[in-house]
Amino acid sequence: MNIFKRVSLVNKGLRYKLLLAFSLMSVIPLLACVYVISLYVFPQLDSLASVSVIVVVSIFIALLGLFLARSLVDPVIDMAIEANMIASGHYDKNLTVATDDEVGNLAVSINTMTQKIKTNLDELKTYGLKMKEINSDVHKKVLALSSLLQIGDVISAGSIQLEPLLEMTVEKAAGIFESSFGILYLAKDDESDFLPKIEYGEDVGPLREIIVKRKGQGLLDKVIENRSVLIFDSSVRLSKDMEGFKAIYNIKNILAIPIYSGRRNFGIMVIGSNLEDYKYKNDDVELLKVFAKQLTIAIESDLLNKKADELAIKDELTDLYNKKFILNRLGEEIRRAIFYQRPCSFVIFGIDSFDTFRTAHGELIAEEVLKKVSKVIKDNMVPVGKAARIAGDEFAVLLPEKNKKEAFSLAEEIRKKVEGASFLKSGNGNLTVSGGVSENPLDGATSEELYKRAGDLLREARNTGKNKVIM
Repeated sequence: MNIFKRVSLVNKGLRYKLLLAFSLMSVIPLLACVYVISLYVFPQLDSLASVSVIVVVSIFIALLGLFLARSLVDPVIDMAIEANMIASGHYDKNLTVATDDEVGNLAVSINTMTQKIKTNLDELKTYGLKMKEINSDVHKKVLALSSLLQIGDVISAGSIQLEPLLEMTVEKAAGIFESSFGILYLAKDDESDFLPKIEYGEDVGPLREIIVKRKGQGLLDKVIENRSVLIFDSSVRLSKDMEGFKAIYNIKNILAIPIYSGRRNFGIMVIGSNLEDYKYKNDDVELLKVFAKQLTIAIESDLLNKKADELAIKDELTDLYNKKFILNRLGEEIRRAIFYQRPCSFVIFGIDSFDTFRTAHGELIAEEVLKKVSKVIKDNMVPVGKAARIAGDEFAVLLPEKNKKEAFSLAEEIRKKVEGASFLKSGNGNLTVSGGVSENPLDGATSEELYKRAGDLLREARNTGKNKVIM
């Protein structure tokens, strides 16, 4: 047994096998030489027996050499075929190891390398998925930051009304999530319920049917009352209320954020999605909280602006009273005049062809004209009178204790002084004004009636030649 093991070719190397195959294949020419020698050099030998022996021995040796050569070549061919399959991407393929020589060692090495490549590819695929997720998160945060900065700039500039600003905020908040929609519920005052105000996305439909109550038992009612965040998605174990909500409104995922400040609850913003197996992350919740804060700031800023407008009584450009103040004061003076049976007049002036002047000379010069006209009016006011700028190029004068004739005289004096003034450093700077005069109770018993009558007379003066006062 040890003898056969010692002479076995299985554990021998390729170099040894090739040497042996070469030796065996070389025997054939040698036998041919022996045959020629035996035939021509030693013809006395039995030629037939010699030929037979030589032929049989040659065939045996040739077959042995062929078998040995095939044992060398076939594994290499098989390994080359399987290696090509591996190179084409079939990394699950392993080379069959039949020998323990260089070919076998090469097959083992290729199998090891293939397994490493497969492992590395799997790791790369995993890293690719992680990088895709990271890139998605980074993109989402960059988009959210850009949106928040844009909204903040708009709020700071005060260049947009509240409703368009709310629409932009809800749209950008929903836009940072894939296939999302959004809806904003707001209340008219501190006592009323919250109604749908702003909508974004096609799937918001069922949610517009909801009325969020301040003291209710619904999911969104509790968000307002408790000032808590509501989340349900694929990662949340749904309660009975959540299951009912999903069934009624056909919504798969929801993230609801309350909007409040101090003791005031302004509303609730709801972002939703109907994607399967969707999950909101903690970062998503924090982002929406920032958007909700922006909504709070926008609403509070609008309330403050409205309150400031209510408190303001002066026009910033001319330093005259504004329209709201003069009309309120007119109402008070009419009531006083009725009570004491005294006259009260109201005059409205308008600068003639002012739009044409503004187009020709520019906005800055037009503002200077408005200031100069307002100064002429103020300089000619009676002690108890009040003057206001009520529109772009229109002014009003309230004259308590003055009847229509006295008011007309004062209005004519103002008209003439405006006509004689120069409003440009160069020539062609003259402007004129027209006016209408009304009096209580002849032209009306309320501030609205006197205001309308004076305005009608102003338009009549402009349509009949301008630079005149009509009473």
